[in-house]
Amino acid sequence: MFSVVAVGLEDVKVITVGELNSLLKKKSAVSLYDVNVDSTREHVGIIPGAKLINSSSQYDLASTLPPIKSSPLVFYCANEMCSSSDIAAKRAVAAGYQNVSVMKAGVYGWKKAGKALQLVQVQRSSATEPANVEPGEAMALTSQNHAIIVDVREDEERHEIIPGEKWFPMSKASDENAWTAFKSTLPQDKTIIFHCAAGFRSKKMAERLSHEGMSSLYFSGVDQWKSAGLPIVAGPAR
Repeated sequence: MFSVVAVGLEDVKVITVGELNSLLKKKSAVSLYDVNVDSTREHVGIIPGAKLINSSSQYDLASTLPPIKSSPLVFYCANEMCSSSDIAAKRAVAAGYQNVSVMKAGVYGWKKAGKALQLVQVQRSSATEPANVEPGEAMALTSQNHAIIVDVREDEERHEIIPGEKWFPMSKASDENAWTAFKSTLPQDKTIIFHCAAGFRSKKMAERLSHEGMSSLYFSGVDQWKSAGLPIVAGPAR
């Protein structure tokens, strides 16, 4: 019934939308986990009954997973490009759980199949720390018009860029007029996803925007994006 996907530690079963739907209809004793970011949960929703995991690599095993190691667990994130569910599943396998699956189609695949979703209203404060998002999730958010990507590298670094991204070098962020003008171009109803080269600058920029009341995420940069098999184009730097 299941195929198998390697997640770098031990094998984890892959479950389809139809197989998961059948399990839920039968009210099987399956523990279902949503490993998406808050903006996806707000815009797209979660599968009813799913428990929320906010960090795929750092969630607390004891308080999140059931005590019986043979319990069936199913993890999902955005879509087949998103690896957060694989990471979360790998932690469960490492902890000794023997019946771990990933629904690779994710919440977008569930939605495309016409299955029921539950919208989640996430309570945020202006001091909420932004999350480090996987490139696949960033791509999914932009594809669904829920987010935009902003490159904060300097012009001389931009040998390769992500198609359609905006650009605001971090060197301009110390100029309040430039920062205010940049913010005025950002859509208030979308998540702003920053990247740089290695993640330090993009995290700082995401923190600043988040503290000023906007939804913000970050990832490291173009190398991480390319490693996820996502498209890049030649940039202006030579």
